Amino acid sequence: MKLSCLLFCCCLSAKLFAQNDLLLLKDKTRTLQTWTNGSYIQFQFSSKQWIEGIVKMVRNDSLTIDQIQVRLVGNQFGFANTDTVHFGLLKLHVNEIYGMPKRGSGGNIISNGALFQLGSGAYILLNITNSLIKGEAIFGVPNLTGLGIAGGFFILGKVLQSTHKTYLKMGSRYKMITIQLGTNR
Repeated sequence: MKLSCLLFCCCLSAKLFAQNDLLLLKDKTRTLQTWTNGSYIQFQFSSKQWIEGIVKMVRNDSLTIDQIQVRLVGNQFGFANTDTVHFGLLKLHVNEIYGMPKRGSGGNIISNGALFQLGSGAYILLNITNSLIKGEAIFGVPNLTGLGIAGGFFILGKVLQSTHKTYLKMGSRYKMITIQLGTNR
């Protein structure tokens, strides 16, 4: 009886202290982010679909994810609550990860072109409205310069929007790798 209790405790302690493999996002030689079992991850799959979930298992060069989606829904009083939807397990190879979201990529209003589009659109709308109220020609000589400059800034904002990426594409610079920490399989 004592021997079986001792074996049970040894097996339990070996399982409790077993190390897990790590999933790393690397920028050439620098580690940007690390995930292990139980970590939240969001990435773009090879089919360009965004997937989010909880990492269940990292093994060799594959990982298993419990797919979830967290949404804001209204409750019976009209206030926003978070609701989690589970979609099941997904097993994939690390090479099937196409992209990772950039941290803080949505907040830069100048580099994504939104400020240029908003400002020039507001100027064009205000200029046309004032010209109509005053009875002046909308495309007359005095207005044409201002409308042309505002149109140029709107096009600049569109170009910035099309070149601004909100994710890191896996390839030569960014890579997802796994590191084996334990020998327990």
